[in-house]
Amino acid sequence: MTIKEVEQELGIPRASIRFYEKERLIEPKREENGYREYDEKDVATLRKVIIFRKLGLPVSEIEEILDGAKSLPDALGENIAKLQEQLAELNGAIELSKTIQKTGVDIAAFDENYYWEEMNREEERGSRFMDIAKDIGQYQKTVFLEQFGLADCEGNLRCTIKEAVFAVISISLIWGGMRWLLTDRSLRQFVAGLVTPFLVVVVLVIFGYPIHCFAKKHPRIARYEKAIVFLVAIAVAIIVIGLLKE
Repeated sequence: MTIKEVEQELGIPRASIRFYEKERLIEPKREENGYREYDEKDVATLRKVIIFRKLGLPVSEIEEILDGAKSLPDALGENIAKLQEQLAELNGAIELSKTIQKTGVDIAAFDENYYWEEMNREEERGSRFMDIAKDIGQYQKTVFLEQFGLADCEGNLRCTIKEAVFAVISISLIWGGMRWLLTDRSLRQFVAGLVTPFLVVVVLVIFGYPIHCFAKKHPRIARYEKAIVFLVAIAVAIIVIGLLKE
């Protein structure tokens, strides 16, 4: 089958098929003319992938299931627990959203103090809302991946997970090799160079968020936010590497 035929049979866009193929969930054969040929096994696998994605399973976990590294019952059990947690968060958010909507109030007249207290009272009663701590995790992930050039400003990967891991390891080896060549060529210098990129990025992650929050409150500082974070990262990295040398 051609990709167009698969697209029509499954009712999914061609881009999705390409994405699953890039993630190596399916590996169609290539004909002599260079076109991909999808057999019944590929289509069956795609059906499974689509079912599991619609159930909320991440692509990485689906890959483990297909490879036999993780059992389907275990994966579904974890997924059910995750969905139940999300449902609890959504229920609290839905009910309070309805309450606010019924008042017909717009943003100009919105009483944030009242609803702040109302949300706290609901949480004390057992209601749950969206976990904003995830924003910090997303920010830190974005900073980490962006510094290695592996993601855009929204944290979306420009490559697969395997390619990202390979790129990070490659960058670290290059740093380690450069430091080894430019110094006394000892193992200690190689290791110091190896950890330098990770060290800088970890510092960026740790200090980046508080500096970002501070900059948001001070517009004059906001324009220099990235420069401040980078200088802090370099300074801390130099101090730590100096300590490692001793």
